[in-house]
Amino acid sequence: MHIDFRGVSVQFDVIPALSNITGVLPDGQTTLLVGATGAGKTTLLRLLYADIIPSQGSIFLNGQNTAIMKPLQKRTLLQKTGIVFQDCKLLAHNTVYENVLYPLIINNYSNKNIDQLCLETLVDVGISHLRDKFPHQLSGGEKHLVALARAVVHNPEFLIADEPTGNLDADSTSAVAKTLQQQSDKGVTIVISTHSNELISCFPKAARLEMTEGKITRVVSATSKTIS
Repeated sequence: MHIDFRGVSVQFDVIPALSNITGVLPDGQTTLLVGATGAGKTTLLRLLYADIIPSQGSIFLNGQNTAIMKPLQKRTLLQKTGIVFQDCKLLAHNTVYENVLYPLIINNYSNKNIDQLCLETLVDVGISHLRDKFPHQLSGGEKHLVALARAVVHNPEFLIADEPTGNLDADSTSAVAKTLQQQSDKGVTIVISTHSNELISCFPKAARLEMTEGKITRVVSATSKTIS
C-alpha cells in the first residue's frame, strides 16, 4: 500500500486534530505512531481507510485521492485492508468464530474455504480454544486477539492497528506482537498506533513517527523517508 500525505490537516468544528502532515509512509513495512492521548494518532489512522477526509490537503492511497473516491473504489480499498479498532468493535451477539468469519463473508470468499481459513487463523493467533465464546465472556487481552484475528483472516495487503495492546499484560502483548510480526514478514504494509514500550521494542526496524498536538515532531526511520 502506497500512502502519500500532501499538506494534510484535519479539523473537527474549530479544533485542529492534524496540522499540515506531508510525506510518504514506507510501503510494505511497519510504521509506529507514538504519542500521548489526543496527539492525533487515531485521526491519522482514520484517514488511512477513508473514514474521514482531510479538511485541507490530500491523502493518496495507491494513487487514489480519498476525497474523490467512488463507493466501489472505497469498497475495494477496504477489501484489501484489515483494521484493529482501539475498542475492538466485536459483534456482541456473535461467537469468536463468527466474529472472525465475518470479513470472509462480506468479501465473498468461497463457502468451501471460509471455515478452514477462519479455523487456521484462530490457531495462528492462539485463540482456537475461544471459538465458541461470546465477547462478554472474554478478557480484555482475549478481545484484542479476536479483533486482530478478524483483521488478518482475509490476508489483507494493508493492516491498521489502533492501540492493539491497550493496557494488556505482557503475555497478551507478546501474542499480539507475534501476529503483527507474522504479517510484517509477509510484506504487509502495517501502521500501528501505540503507547506500549513493549510493543515498540518488538519492531526495532520499524519507522517511528512521534506525534504531539496533531503534528509529527520526530521521525525515526531506517529507510530515511521523512514525514513532517
